[in-house]
Amino acid sequence: LVFGVLSDTHLRTRHGPTGKPGLNWPHKYFRNALEYFKLRGVDAVINCGDMAHRGQVEELQYHANVWNRVFGRNGGPVKLFVCGNHDTDGAEYGNFVASKYPDPKERAKHVLATDMAANWERIWGEKYEPVWHKDVKGYHFFGRQWGVDEGNFAKFLRGQDATLHLADGIKPFFMLSHARSHAVIYKTAAKMRNA
Repeated sequence: LVFGVLSDTHLRTRHGPTGKPGLNWPHKYFRNALEYFKLRGVDAVINCGDMAHRGQVEELQYHANVWNRVFGRNGGPVKLFVCGNHDTDGAEYGNFVASKYPDPKERAKHVLATDMAANWERIWGEKYEPVWHKDVKGYHFFGRQWGVDEGNFAKFLRGQDATLHLADGIKPFFMLSHARSHAVIYKTAAKMRNA
């Protein structure tokens, strides 16, 4: 199993009057990472959130556009992506929404969080789930989107353990989250030696 790991790419598609990406937020590093992963023949790519800096639809779409240029729209490695606070809440930082999209109808078109599930599915071509499980070559990955209570994620893991017998396996499994884990997850994971 070979997988690449990214987090906090914070891409912005429009910055300043030119409409070009800002120099402090270069997309070339994201593209270069994906190209490196492709060269290595990765089975999956992890992105632990904060893909969009201001929680805009266009920013997440920009990630997908770069992904599609490198891997193709329907191909490439398994996507193991979770949202971060900037993906879901970024539009609120610095009162950005009120100044950029004062009209609620316009806001709904451009702010991811107005309908994260529909935006995610349209952009990535897969269902948005608050917590999820994916199997990659017999290895289990579990993801928690930003805003999901840690206790709910721990409950989900325990339920998956009952079915998949994670604690009894010899392969490691992986838990992905933008938020740092705390006592609830540590307590759950401590009972599963291969977490």
